[in-house]
Amino acid sequence: MRHHINRQTLPNRHRQRGVVSTLIAVIVLMVTLLAAVALLRSVDTSNTLAGNIAFKQLTTQEAEFAYKDMLNNQGLFSGQPGLGEANLGTWYFASLQPVDSRGVPTTLLTLNNGAVPANYTGQDKIHYVVERMCPTTGPALTVAPNQCVVPGATVTGGSTSGNQGGFAGSALAGYRLTVRIDGPKGATTYVQTILH
Repeated sequence: MRHHINRQTLPNRHRQRGVVSTLIAVIVLMVTLLAAVALLRSVDTSNTLAGNIAFKQLTTQEAEFAYKDMLNNQGLFSGQPGLGEANLGTWYFASLQPVDSRGVPTTLLTLNNGAVPANYTGQDKIHYVVERMCPTTGPALTVAPNQCVVPGATVTGGSTSGNQGGFAGSALAGYRLTVRIDGPKGATTYVQTILH
């Protein structure tokens, strides 16, 4: 018995296999392309996060310049009775100032306000303000509800290490130091410290 092979049907089957193989190859290529794009985005996000963390660490270290400068100037507003009962320029306030929703004094939101550390030579811009934690200027109040905030006595939680920065002569009021650091690409960081 002889088998008869229809030669016209073979090329159609090969064509169908070729189309299916091409379609599978295109799908695999698209999946690989999407995976590559996802990997690039992941690396880009990791680099951005690493850069942000490094910037935050640098700005926290730079805030130390403002703290040291403030300590050099503390004799102007602390240490003797009667000192610090009035505002000094745009960097020291004898009472708490209005703040924004983050707790940053509104006087520090523009670059025209606040002191610039004298010993700082870096590229970032640093400004700071010091506020006496009292509701009004004048002598420190000790009677509720208008009494001044004394961190060692009225702040609960956290830790204190005794006299911070030589503010012993001003036991009736604490001070709040707020530092603004403007870095590259419009990044701004605020650091706040409570002193007593």
